[in-house]
Amino acid sequence: MKLRNLWLGTAAIVALAGTNAFGQIGISRHNFSSYGWSGGEICKPCHTPHFATMAFPLWNHDLTNATYTMHEGEGTAAANIDSRSRMCLGCHDGTVALDSFGGATGTNFIGPLGNVGIDLTDDHPIGSDAIYPTAASTSFNPQDASHRVGGLRLRSWINPSGVEEYVVGCSTCHAVHNTGNYGHMLRMSNASSALCLTCHIK
Repeated sequence: MKLRNLWLGTAAIVALAGTNAFGQIGISRHNFSSYGWSGGEICKPCHTPHFATMAFPLWNHDLTNATYTMHEGEGTAAANIDSRSRMCLGCHDGTVALDSFGGATGTNFIGPLGNVGIDLTDDHPIGSDAIYPTAASTSFNPQDASHRVGGLRLRSWINPSGVEEYVVGCSTCHAVHNTGNYGHMLRMSNASSALCLTCHIK
C-alpha cells in the first residue's frame, strides 16, 4: 500500500509539472519542452534531482565564465555576480548554449530578444554593482532582517574579502518560473512603477 501511494504521489507530481501547480511553469518562457534539443523535458535543461554537474544544488546547466563590462568597471561571472544571477546569465549573456546541460555541450544559443550580452552597463546593476545599503537612506527603502525589501528578495554575494553582502540580482525582480504571470516575468506588477518604487525612493 505504501509503495502504491508513493507511485501515485510521484505520478501526480509529474502530471502537475507542466501546469500552474508549480509556479505556472507551463506558461513560463523557461519551459523548453517544445524544443527538440530539450528532449521534451521541462525541468532538465536547468535542474536535475541527482548528480548535479555544478557546485550549485540540483543545477544541471553550464555556468557562464564570462568577463563583463559593468557599471563600476570590468567584472567576472565568478567574482562579481551572485550565484543565482550567474545561473541566469548562463543562457542570457549569450556565451553558453541553451542546450549545454547534463554535461553536454550545446549549439543552440539564445536569440537577440533575451540576450543581454556581456556589456551590462545598459542593464539594471546586479551583483557587486548593486550592493544594497544596510543603513537608512534617502534613496532606498530599508531591507529587513531577512534581506527583503517589500516583496523583493536580495541575493547573497561574497565580496573579495570573504564578507557576505546582499545585492540586487536577476531573481530579485524576475520570477524564473513566472509565478505571478506578470509581464517580463516580473515578481510583481510594475504598474505606476510599483516594482521600482519597492526599492527606490523618488
